[in-house]
Amino acid sequence: MSKGKLYIVPINISESHLERVLPDYNKSIVSELRYFVVEKIKTARQFLRKMDPEFPINDSYFFEQDKHHDYSFQLEILDDLKAGNDFGLLSESGYPAIADPGAQIVSMAHFAGIEVIPLVGPSSILMALAASGMNGNGFTFNGYLAKKEPERSREVKEMVKTIAKTSFAQIFIETPYRNETIFADFLKHCPADSKLCIAYDVTGPEEKIITKSIEDWKKNKFQFDKTPCVFVLGQ
Repeated sequence: MSKGKLYIVPINISESHLERVLPDYNKSIVSELRYFVVEKIKTARQFLRKMDPEFPINDSYFFEQDKHHDYSFQLEILDDLKAGNDFGLLSESGYPAIADPGAQIVSMAHFAGIEVIPLVGPSSILMALAASGMNGNGFTFNGYLAKKEPERSREVKEMVKTIAKTSFAQIFIETPYRNETIFADFLKHCPADSKLCIAYDVTGPEEKIITKSIEDWKKNKFQFDKTPCVFVLGQ
């Protein structure tokens, strides 16, 4: 019996229609899956229903990463894969294992000889970089900055030095309620001629992707709300 495959299944980032961000091929694959490793079961069910209103949720098996930080279900997943069952890996938003859980499951699959197949879909990080006008040949994704001072300001200052030395774009994300705080830190600690891109509601109905110098951002502040953003800092 051949082993199952692990599909990396991207989901929509915002409330945009699935047809805008996911190819039909994804639906043809996911509609046949009955085993899933997910960040949250509720979100996974909603996505599957949105993708296919007739999807057999009650005939499917879900392993929730958010409640199993020790990944104690790995052996059970491996048994299912070795029995020939294909799996889908889903996150809460966007692309699994990129600034989201999932890398440990993918690694497990590789070392168990399981074929890993990434499906095409949106990643707000890469989309923001591509639309920012920053250095797409050399960049660093930094994830989240420190929550508290003085660590956060120190990190911003170090990134400014890195940009000056390497010209690499620096990409950040933040929880929406701290977007205003990190924006203020950029304005305070970055040189006036540094460039900052704010990628707001990527792929969503209110999408805005704007790059300005720090000097110009000081004159025209951005109005944040609870919508997720990606920040790209460069020169």
